[in-house]
Amino acid sequence: MTTTGGHASSGGRSPLLFPFLMVATLFLIWGFCHAMLDVLNKHFQNILHVSKAQSGLIQTSVFGAYFLLAFPSALAIRRIGYQKGILLGLLVLAAGAFLFIPAGLYFKTFGAFLAALFVLSSGLACIETAANPYVTVLGPKDGAAGRLSIAQAFNSLAYIVAPTLGGALIFRKQAAPGADVDFGPLLLPYVVLGCVVLVVFGVFSFIKLPMVEAAGAEGASEEALAHAAPLARQPHFVWGIVTQFLYIAAQVGVNAFAVNYILENAITTDASGATSVDPLFAWYRALTGAATPEATAAYVVTIAMVLYAAGRFSGAAIARVIPSHVMLGLYGIANMGIILLVMANIEHVSWRILPFCWLFMSIMFPFIFAMSLRNLGEKTKVAASLQIMSIVGGAVAPPLMGWLADSYHSMAVCFVLPFVGFAATTVFGFLYPRLLTLSARAA
Repeated sequence: MTTTGGHASSGGRSPLLFPFLMVATLFLIWGFCHAMLDVLNKHFQNILHVSKAQSGLIQTSVFGAYFLLAFPSALAIRRIGYQKGILLGLLVLAAGAFLFIPAGLYFKTFGAFLAALFVLSSGLACIETAANPYVTVLGPKDGAAGRLSIAQAFNSLAYIVAPTLGGALIFRKQAAPGADVDFGPLLLPYVVLGCVVLVVFGVFSFIKLPMVEAAGAEGASEEALAHAAPLARQPHFVWGIVTQFLYIAAQVGVNAFAVNYILENAITTDASGATSVDPLFAWYRALTGAATPEATAAYVVTIAMVLYAAGRFSGAAIARVIPSHVMLGLYGIANMGIILLVMANIEHVSWRILPFCWLFMSIMFPFIFAMSLRNLGEKTKVAASLQIMSIVGGAVAPPLMGWLADSYHSMAVCFVLPFVGFAATTVFGFLYPRLLTLSARAA
């Protein structure tokens, strides 16, 4: 790893701390944007009366933008650098956030909100294409997975705030039948987001990030040979792309329908039409003062996000003593077990287990990302854009899961798709050393 410009040097650690922390603030922003999606699905089902499959188009618009914009963003970043790429992404992100105003005040249609989310996510795609690989090369490559996991932990903190805020604002009251739809509670967090993003844009306009390149003369070692091979001939990268696609499909699918599943499993209706509420769910609603069952479920997701954040911080520490690929495989097995219990749909029980899925998802994206980019040298920026494009898995899973839920009148059955994603993650983790060896021999 070499650095030029700014105050960084290849030998010191402390000069890299400031740019790392600054870039980590971006993870907070896109964490908030992603976590807000988890309450939007149920919100639009309620107020715009869209089906579960249609509400899955929220994730399609968001992650479709990642697929379409990640590679053009990478080409732009190759020309203008990481910092200007971040600035460009922040401007587009702010524009998308402010587009919620006309969507909610004038158009008041599902399509208008999808368009605003697409623009917002185009900015996120540009930011992530710059920030994720920047963090991986901002220090020794052996610590790339742990370093990215720490940065992603900032992302997790926003995941805690967003469901709580969404539950408090968006689900604060039941809409009266026949009443005009009030989008005001939905607009407020996005208007504030747009303003915050503009402030962050101003800060990034005045600081100078060190220019970092993942290159270096490493001799004729196997790792250096891996740099020379085309990306398509490096199995650890190719299968990393496939795994990330399937993992993101799993993660986004779980996120999108967590509120629906919790409500369906915690509040059940028998053949006579009598409703039974899980005592723990009722207690938690009283504890939080939630106005609606939907708000209570959103607060349950907040607990899941606390576990997610804890997993990010603890995962970075554990990775110092346990190889990243082994952790990835073990966490994948844990989530396969959790999803099987969710699919079993044990009334008043399975919803209590679901939040632990986030604990084990916590390390998966950063570990897969960093492991896939290992030893790619000057190809890192393009490879990173392809990794970001693989996030399109998040655009595919929610509509399919929604269709399964609508077709079988059960949320439990649709979790078969996340199970497949976690199975793929497990296999990639345990096979990674072999894949890396094959990549080194591909030159």
